[in-house]
Amino acid sequence: MTAFLLYLYAESPLHPGAAASDGALDLPIQREKSTNYPLIWGQSLKGALRQAARDAGWSTSQQKEVFGSEVSDEEESTPGKLAVGDAQLVALPVPTLRRSFAWATSQLALSRLARKYTIIGRGDTVPTIPNTDGKEGACGRGEWGGASPEVLGPCLVKLQRPGGGDNTPDPVTDWAKLLASDAVGDADHLSAFASKLAKDLLVVGSEPMSVLLRECTEFSVRVQLHPERKQVVEGPFTSEYLPAETILAAVLTLRGTPSPETVQRLRGLLHGSLLQVGGDETLGKGLVWTRIVEGNRNG
Repeated sequence: MTAFLLYLYAESPLHPGAAASDGALDLPIQREKSTNYPLIWGQSLKGALRQAARDAGWSTSQQKEVFGSEVSDEEESTPGKLAVGDAQLVALPVPTLRRSFAWATSQLALSRLARKYTIIGRGDTVPTIPNTDGKEGACGRGEWGGASPEVLGPCLVKLQRPGGGDNTPDPVTDWAKLLASDAVGDADHLSAFASKLAKDLLVVGSEPMSVLLRECTEFSVRVQLHPERKQVVEGPFTSEYLPAETILAAVLTLRGTPSPETVQRLRGLLHGSLLQVGGDETLGKGLVWTRIVEGNRNG
């Protein structure tokens, strides 16, 4: 068995559609029932990865080996070697007064990410989880924090800087640098965002985070017009999107003993690529940059 950590970094707003409407919201995004955190279900993500393999020119047998057989009335379906976990939220961009926007994360999101690193055999490389209480948050040793609370979306959040001097632990900055390196990378077209992420990651307490998760997604109201009369024939209906710059992560597992060629093929498909995930492709939505973190768990 070979395990990878797959990061998704949203280039454009992302609409992993849920199964049912949510009150006045016609087309909500997928969320966890217990925490209300946005996510991309593993089955949705696996479908997107299979389509990426088709677009990349994988042969039918190569697709079948990794993703399983296509649904067919003539042939019994067979599973593939690749198991795709849910892509859970790592960090959500939120508007601020200090630096236009910052990435908000939480103890829960970072703890889950730490578990993913452990699953792939890299648990010893992650920083400690910063402590935050329910209402406040934590920041790195930089511009954020101080005597006054920070404006994060609709919330005022008091951010605690790490105590001590430059040689004392600074876990928020350590996480920010890890995400900048592993989730965004240093390619020319992304390096400015990696640099910003290394300075602008904030760990928010559970109370303000629950507000940000609901208030800092994007909503779009659309109608369909008659092509000639230009009158509304359908709608209005409201769609919800995860904003551009959102970061999510999922564990991918190649079961059995995959050949080096299969591992290399998957690596080539998903590392440093731009993929389409979720709905509204023709509106330019759902583009994500992907990066793979390879672990030490083989066999």
